Amino acid sequence: MKIHHLAISVRSLKRSAGFYKRFFGFEEAKRFERKDLGARAVFLESDEFQLELWEFKKQAENKDDFFRLEILGLKHLAFETKNIEQDFKRFKSRSRSELRKGASGGRYFFLEDPDGLPIEIYQP
Repeated sequence: MKIHHLAISVRSLKRSAGFYKRFFGFEEAKRFERKDLGARAVFLESDEFQLELWEFKKQAENKDDFFRLEILGLKHLAFETKNIEQDFKRFKSRSRSELRKGASGGRYFFLEDPDGLPIEIYQP
């Protein structure tokens, strides 16, 4: 089995889809609406997997602290890179952490998407 997609609720489909397309090379695969949920969604795809972005008319506030690993739930989306220093410079304005060496042996840093959700850039 492999990962098919990861779903993320966002404030603006236009803004978030643009972010993932621009910085991570995703392309739009499908757009649809769920009137019963008061929501619109878009599937973005890459060579590896798909992101499913959801925009709801009525949004709940984000009350989770995504960086506290002891809280249950999805913590972050991680992208693997071959050049961590280059990507750290590229994302400097969006970065939420310094470039670090992790306990797993890799190097990483975190940045935010347009809604403040955490994204990890990781080099094994």
